[in-house]
Amino acid sequence: MHVYKELSFVGNKPGLDSLAKNIYTVFPMNWIKPERNQMLKDYILADYVGNQAPHAEVSIYYGKDTWRDGYVKVCNIVPLQKNQLTIEEYNQLLDLFYNDIAKVYGQTHDDIKVVGPSSGRFNPLDYISESALNKLTLFCNAANKSTGSSHPCDEERWFDFICQTVDDGRVFDYDILIHILVAMQCRTMVLIQRISMFVR
Repeated sequence: MHVYKELSFVGNKPGLDSLAKNIYTVFPMNWIKPERNQMLKDYILADYVGNQAPHAEVSIYYGKDTWRDGYVKVCNIVPLQKNQLTIEEYNQLLDLFYNDIAKVYGQTHDDIKVVGPSSGRFNPLDYISESALNKLTLFCNAANKSTGSSHPCDEERWFDFICQTVDDGRVFDYDILIHILVAMQCRTMVLIQRISMFVR
């Protein structure tokens, strides 16, 4: 299953401040700095105008206290000539931004570490441990075989999985759970109904 790739710049406040000002110095021919818009003053923006991918604007939020997190990341890529990008187009543009700009900036500025781009393929082990994945697999396999009514062991298996993620210190949001279930090819709607019974 394809997912949106991620790309981050890690550094302290002086490094991130420098990134916000100086990233434009490494822009190659196919990238331009858009005219400043007061509403977007807290963003680092890069417009791709080449011919290898759809024209789009890469945005990195760098607001007042963002430096406290120790990193900034590409938060969106917005098409300039069409309504929407596919996941593949988004990832292609992120790869272009990385190869043309981020990698070059990271190689020439020691105060910033470029992290990514992440894989465009969803891997449950990026979010949960192997033990938690095994417990979720037990839950899915048992739930996939049943006829639709909840079984007491379903609840026990589900809470065993949840407790494992907490013990591992790897808590995630509901969207990630849906991605994990889809990647595992579980009958997602049946499982979501079962899960909702346990969390009421």
